[in-house]
Amino acid sequence: MKAFGRPESCGRVSEADLSASMRRTDSYCNPYQDLLTRREQRENLSQMIGGLVSALERKSVEPIAVMHGVERRNLQHFVGTSQWDDDPLRHRQRWEVAQEIGVADGSLVLDGSGTIKKGTETVAVARQWCGRQGKVDNCVVGIYAAYVGKCGLTSIVDSQIYLPRQWVDDQDRRAKVYVPPEIEYQTQTEIAVDMTRRMKAELPFEWVLGDDQFGRSRAVRDQVWALEKSYVFDVPCDTRVRLVDGTKKWRADELARTRKIRKWRRLHVRDGEKGPLEVSALRLPVMVEREDAKRRVTYEVPETLVVIENLEVNGKTTYHLARSRSSEAPLPELVGRAAQRHFIEETFEEAKGEVGLDHFEVRAWHGWHHHMTLCQLAHWFLVREQRLLGKKVPGLTVSMIRAAIGPLLSPATISKMVDQMNYQLARNEEVRQAHWRARGSPAPPRPPMP
Repeated sequence: MKAFGRPESCGRVSEADLSASMRRTDSYCNPYQDLLTRREQRENLSQMIGGLVSALERKSVEPIAVMHGVERRNLQHFVGTSQWDDDPLRHRQRWEVAQEIGVADGSLVLDGSGTIKKGTETVAVARQWCGRQGKVDNCVVGIYAAYVGKCGLTSIVDSQIYLPRQWVDDQDRRAKVYVPPEIEYQTQTEIAVDMTRRMKAELPFEWVLGDDQFGRSRAVRDQVWALEKSYVFDVPCDTRVRLVDGTKKWRADELARTRKIRKWRRLHVRDGEKGPLEVSALRLPVMVEREDAKRRVTYEVPETLVVIENLEVNGKTTYHLARSRSSEAPLPELVGRAAQRHFIEETFEEAKGEVGLDHFEVRAWHGWHHHMTLCQLAHWFLVREQRLLGKKVPGLTVSMIRAAIGPLLSPATISKMVDQMNYQLARNEEVRQAHWRARGSPAPPRPPMP
């Protein structure tokens, strides 16, 4: 394909580059397969990873089984009901992340994400806040951690389902979806703190970042600090603070409006696809109230209020509370860390759009975690390829790599198309007959077309 007006600086991908990627696709699963005990599980793992990075539009089990020409029930059992332990696979992935993109001053980004689900049978489904929808809806909520390392490369490194209290207290519902007996109720913020503690043992990072779901929690900020990590958390604009050298308590947004123009700094955050991203930022040393565990003693903790105004047209203003372990971090550092929060949003879009993070069709506790583990591995493979190919062609994205590799994993042939059509015909007939049997009579034959 001829490239008209193509800038010389953007680099070129060769057939040899893509061939090398395909060879790495074949060997990528080997160390993960070694962690599984049964031969069929190792085969299923390879089939699922291949399906998740393929060109399939829907990345649930059945389309992947059809793609590989295997019995869907085998893959359904592997993902949804089999009891294999996914922890060793997650540990292996984090080890690879640390080896390949790990940096001492990396960032761990915490985020919650909801997936809309109908009915009442899927584990942890409930009417609760769904950030993706921006409203309360029937959904399943997961808490995630993403690692931001070298060159801003980002990988999801942990995930855990949030089990609402009505599920925790209902033994019958727990039993139906195999919730382990040791699982007790945890708030989403408690899950995030535990996740940070686990990641500290396996990944190098200095900073913990998160949106205001976690930033508004004083306990989260204090516990991250107790883990000897620096942080920058989003907080609501009405967060109450007091200047270190003042006595009056302010809303964060009201305090920002009182600062003279000379206290604001114009900063270059990064070079984006549409040009340089520039902001106007302000930092203020503040004291923020705390209460002891019994809410009998009130005291204050010194933090830094960071206010960032996007200079784009209709740019929004965001508010953050920060603390740095090493020394007083300069304003550009704090603004840069706050800006890294957008990496997890991009990563979620990639993981959902490219490897089907939200395409799970499982009901059991371990089924949800199996699906998330497989998606983490599939996305990490694409990030690795982005890094390796990006040494030659820096502009490559995860989406571009998946779009190139995906069709090669399941090349379309007439034979494959015939197999898929016949499978779908048989599957539709199976479902039709099941519906008729449920009504107490056999399904009539389908009339031929006139």
